[in-house]
Amino acid sequence: MMFLTSSILLGFVRLGFIILFLFYLNRKFISTTNKMNFLDFIISNWFRFGSIILVLIFILVEVNAYNLFNTYFFLLLIVIIDIIGLKNLRNLRNYFNTHIKNGLLSFLRNVESNRSFWYWFSFPKNNRHNKKSYTNIIILILTIVIATITFLSRYYFIIYDNYSLSDAWIYDLNKIIQFDNNYWFTYELASDGELAMVNLYGKITDVSPEIALQVIAILESTLLSVSIFWTINKLTPSKFIAPIIASLSFGLVYVLTPLNVYFLLKGNPIFLAFTFALPAFVYFLRPNLLKLSRLSYTFSYIFVFIGIGLIDIFSYFILLPPFLIIGLIVTKYKNKISNLLVLLSFTISTGILITIYGFACYNQGANLMEFIHQNLLSVNYYTYIPQLIIPYSIIIEYVQYSTYIGFGLIFILMIFKKENWRSTIVFFLYFNFIIMLTYIKNKWIDIDMLNNSISVLLPIILGLNAAIVIRIFNLVLYRVEKIYPVTITVLIIGMVYAAIFYQEKVINSLTKADNAPKQILNAYDKIKQSFFEQSYCVVNDPAAQVISTNNHFFMNYDFFINEYAKTDYLYFKNRKDPKFLIKNPQYSLSKSVLVFILNDKNKDENNVFSENKKLNAALNSQLGYLRKRGRKINLFYDTEFLKVYEIVNEPRESKVSDLIF
Repeated sequence: MMFLTSSILLGFVRLGFIILFLFYLNRKFISTTNKMNFLDFIISNWFRFGSIILVLIFILVEVNAYNLFNTYFFLLLIVIIDIIGLKNLRNLRNYFNTHIKNGLLSFLRNVESNRSFWYWFSFPKNNRHNKKSYTNIIILILTIVIATITFLSRYYFIIYDNYSLSDAWIYDLNKIIQFDNNYWFTYELASDGELAMVNLYGKITDVSPEIALQVIAILESTLLSVSIFWTINKLTPSKFIAPIIASLSFGLVYVLTPLNVYFLLKGNPIFLAFTFALPAFVYFLRPNLLKLSRLSYTFSYIFVFIGIGLIDIFSYFILLPPFLIIGLIVTKYKNKISNLLVLLSFTISTGILITIYGFACYNQGANLMEFIHQNLLSVNYYTYIPQLIIPYSIIIEYVQYSTYIGFGLIFILMIFKKENWRSTIVFFLYFNFIIMLTYIKNKWIDIDMLNNSISVLLPIILGLNAAIVIRIFNLVLYRVEKIYPVTITVLIIGMVYAAIFYQEKVINSLTKADNAPKQILNAYDKIKQSFFEQSYCVVNDPAAQVISTNNHFFMNYDFFINEYAKTDYLYFKNRKDPKFLIKNPQYSLSKSVLVFILNDKNKDENNVFSENKKLNAALNSQLGYLRKRGRKINLFYDTEFLKVYEIVNEPRESKVSDLIF
C-alpha cells in the first residue's frame, strides 16, 4: 500500500520532530521563565515567523538568491534579533556581557555540582506550577493527537483523489520547481505563496517536490484543525471539550461539510490563509495574548497580512476586512488602540501588496485591476459535494439558527453573570455576514470560494455554541470537563467512532480514483530514494517530464521505441572514445535508464497516462531486443498497474546503495 512506502508519512514525521525539537530549544534556552505550552508555541510562532518566512522567500526569489541555506541564514538572523529585542540592539555590548557572564557562571556552577548527564537536557522544576505543567502536558498530547487524527483522516481520501498527475497538478508542480530557478510569477500572474511554501516544505523535510505537492493539502488541514482547537481554547471558558468538538468536526466530519472530497489532496490557498488569519483574528480580539511591544505588534501584523496577500487575494480582500470592521465595533474600549494598529498594518500591507502586484503586472504587460479580478474569481474552486447527507442550504440554515440561539444565551450570561463573550459575538456576526455575501450576485465575489471558507467557519461556530452550552449547564458539564483525562479520552474516541460508523456507507459509495497516477508517483518516489540525481534517465509520457526538471534526464516513449536502439548501439560502440561522445553528445546514455510500462489490462481510463497502455507490446519488444544485445535489464518496480524496468548501462554507478557500500 502506498501509505507504507511513500515519503508522505516520512515527511510528516520529520516535520513533527523538527517542531518538537524547536519547542525544546525554546523552553530550554529562550522562554525559560515563561512556560509557554506546545500549542501556544506552534500558533504564535507560525503567526509571526511563518509569515516572515513566506515574505523572505518572495524577497530571495526576486533577488535571485533563493535556496535553503539563504532562507535559514536570514531567518536565523531575524530570530536572533527578536530574541535580543529591538531595545537591546542599541547597546549590544552590555547585553552580551550580561547574558554571557550569567550563562558562564550558571554553567560553571552546575559543573562544580557534578550534575548528571540528563540534567543538561532537563527543564528546571518548579513545584508552584505543577497544575499548569500538568495542563501543558495534556495540551501537548492533545495537539499531537488532533494533528495525527486529521492527517490520517485526510490521507484516507487519497483513494478518491482526482488531482494527482492531472493537468492542474502538473501545472502546479512546474510552478513549484520554478522557485528553484528564482521565478515567482511564471506563465500567468497569480498569488503563488502557497506553492512557495510547498517548495520550502520539500527542502526542509527532504522530500521531492511532487511528494510535497501531494501532502500540502493534508498539512494545511492538519494545521488548520490545530488552529481551530487553539481558537476556541483562547476565546471561551471551555478549554478542552468545545475545542476538541470544533477541531475534530473539521478534521473528521465530511457528510456535513461543503468540501469537494475528490480534490481534498489539492492545495487550498484559503485554508493556508486561514492558518494565519485565525491567530490574527484571536490576537485582534485579545491583544494581551500577544505579549509584544506596539512596534513589534504592528510589524507582526504587517508581515501576516502581506503573507496572506501573497497566498490568496480573495482571502485578503474579501474575508479579512469584514472581520476587522466587526471586531473594531464590538471589542472593548481598552483594545481600540491595538485594533487601530492592526487596521494601520492592513493599510500598509495593502499598499505593499498593490505595489508588488502592480510591478508584476507592469513587467508582464497586464492590467492590475484585471489581475485582482481574476484572482477573486478562481476557476479552481467549484462546489461539488456528493457526500452531503443533508442539503447544503439546510445545513447553513440550521447553523445560522444556532447562532441566533447563541446570541440569546450570550445575552443572558452577559447580563446576569457579567461575562465577556464579545469574541463569540464577533465570530457569530462574521459568519452571518459571510453567509449574506453568498446571496449577493456580484462579479467581484466568487460564491464557490465563499463556500470554501464556510467549511472552516462551520466547525468554529459549532465549537463556540458548544462552549456556550457547557457554560449554561456548568453545574453538570463544566465539572465533567474538569476530569481532563477521562472526559477527553471518551470524547475523542466517541467522535472518531461516530465519524467512522455514521460516514462509512456514504464515503464508501464515492467513486474511487484511478490507481495508475498514484502508482506512478510512488514509483518516482522509490526511484529518487534509490538513485543519485542526474545519474539516470526516465522513459515516460511527456506529461511526466516536469517531474524530471532539475533532478534527472527524461526520454519520451516515441524516442525510446524509434531511436533508442540506434543510440544504444553507438554509445556502447564508442563509449571508450571520449572524443566521440564530446562531439556527439546526442549519443550519450545515462548510467541507468528506467522505463515505465503501464499494464495493458488496467481498466482505468480517466487519466492522461491511460493511453500509453497500447504501447505495452512495443516497449516490451524493445526491452527484449536490448536483452539480446547483452544489456542487463532489472525489474525495479512491480505492481498490478505498473512495471518499471531498469536498463543498466554502467553497473554500480547510479544507485545510492551501490556507491556507498
